[in-house]
Amino acid sequence: MVERIPSPGVSAPLPVRPAAPVERTADARTEAFQRTLASMLGSQVPVSVLALMKDGSFMVRVADMPVRMALPPGTQPGTQLTLTVLAASPQPTFGLGDATLHGTPIPLSATAASLAASVAAASSPLLHSNGQSQTADLSPAARLLSQVLQSAAGAPPLGTLNPTAPLAPGGAPDAAQLAHQLQQAVAKSGLFYESHLAQWAEGKRPLGELMAEPQAQKSPGTPPTDPATAQLISQQLATQESGQLVWQGRLGPDQPMRWEITREEDDASGPGRDADGAVWHSGLRMRFALLGEVEASVSLRGTRLHIELLAAPGAAALLRFDAPRLQEALGAAGNDLAALRIGDREGA
Repeated sequence: MVERIPSPGVSAPLPVRPAAPVERTADARTEAFQRTLASMLGSQVPVSVLALMKDGSFMVRVADMPVRMALPPGTQPGTQLTLTVLAASPQPTFGLGDATLHGTPIPLSATAASLAASVAAASSPLLHSNGQSQTADLSPAARLLSQVLQSAAGAPPLGTLNPTAPLAPGGAPDAAQLAHQLQQAVAKSGLFYESHLAQWAEGKRPLGELMAEPQAQKSPGTPPTDPATAQLISQQLATQESGQLVWQGRLGPDQPMRWEITREEDDASGPGRDADGAVWHSGLRMRFALLGEVEASVSLRGTRLHIELLAAPGAAALLRFDAPRLQEALGAAGNDLAALRIGDREGA
């Protein structure tokens, strides 16, 4: 059973439809790369050669994006090139002298796997069609990154934070306190340390907050291949690639909680569009003593909220009864509630 709840002061029910990702013809990384190149047509860009791939192509870095590209014979990892941007779509195209080169963005997960494979190949000869052996080459930066990822083996699922202490060991906190604790759990996780470091350098973040993050608490001589450090770097890469972060811990001593945050690009226009063209999805799953397991899904586009609550039939009825209180609280906090859906959770 699903019920639509009217917003206070509105006679008709709010429009309700499940939040769904925007349908795309290309993956988000390729689209972002093409948008960057579109503003650089005709310009020269620096390119770093990172590694030689097993198929003979190269992994290069263009505009901070790992890209697969076929380069002239004799090119070595570690080489710095200057290419001219000829086209952004349908395929990124570059000029090097009289040669025309095509590039394809590489997912970070594939980048890590390729680097690891390259490091393994670097310790053994590669047999070419002419029967001669040649050792695979890898730039120092790429070799270090691969070593870091290898050191992170056995880490929790990428992009997942697993705190050990409950958020509210003494009982359920009020909403403002819980929101602050969740915000701090993410902010102090170390996943965004480099961004926070830049904010501190600009005078926008106090030093005390920066020093509370894991990177600032490590000994100065700790290498990036240290297992704990490597796991954190691996999680940073996964979060950057997927645009998703998962917090999995406990609200109380015996109350598990899972929180997912996802950021998606939105090409739609209109008053609800975020300033940077992003749509934020937040999913929360908790178990309560009286309500049982409750799933909440919140989509935020600009300031407009779409909320879906799923629970067992009896609990869903209680949530529908108290829905006006939720709407009033959101309105008092200045949130524009576009839709509220309360339904029965499957299998409950």
